[in-house]
This record gives sequence, C-alpha cells and structure tokens, in this order.
Amino acid sequence: MLLHKRRQELELLKAFQKLFCDDDKNLKPEARKVIAFLRDEAGGRGELGQHNVPYFYDNQNRFDVNAAAFLLGKRRIFDLIIKYLALDEREVFRLCVQAEKKDIDEELEKELIV
Repeated sequence: MLLHKRRQELELLKAFQKLFCDDDKNLKPEARKVIAFLRDEAGGRGELGQHNVPYFYDNQNRFDVNAAAFLLGKRRIFDLIIKYLALDEREVFRLCVQAEKKDIDEELEKELIV
C-alpha cells in the first residue's frame, strides 16, 4: 500500500514538472505567470482587508467561518502545486517581483518611444 502511494506521488510530481518545467527543470515563462496569478488568487501574499483585518473577519471584526474555509481551501490548492513543483516561497515571491519589473520596464519603454 505504501509503495503504491509513493508511486502515485512520483507520477504526480513528474506530471506537474512536465506541465510547468522545461527540460532543465526550470519553470517555463508561461508557468511563472500562472504561478504568480495563482499565488495572488489564493491569497499567498498575506494581504489584509479593511482596517488591516484578515479577510476572514467581517466588518464588525467577527470571525467568519465560511470566508476562512473558502480562502484556506484556495490556499491549499496553491500550496499543493508549489509542493509538487518543489519550489520554495522565496522563488514564488520572486516571480511577482520579476513580473512587476517587466511591466514597469515595458511602460517606460512605451513612454520613451512616444
């Protein structure tokens, strides 16, 4: 049973890597964009809502069980993807910085051309 589960884990790991990584086991450019998007959608940046209160509290600062479950479920899916790609958190956050820098560079380039 344990061997079967390990084999399934290995097959899943290889499938994720085939989907997201190139032959050198580096993330494909498209994968970088997808992972950065998923991180933002899953709340992987640790943002706070109104009045610096986490999103799973309502406006009266009461804990909202449903909101917490929803957000934690989204985060769990993102964490599983990161696990199977064997990425660490620093690499995930670097993706965002690189994407933002590229966007800024493109905007500056357009302004210089005009």
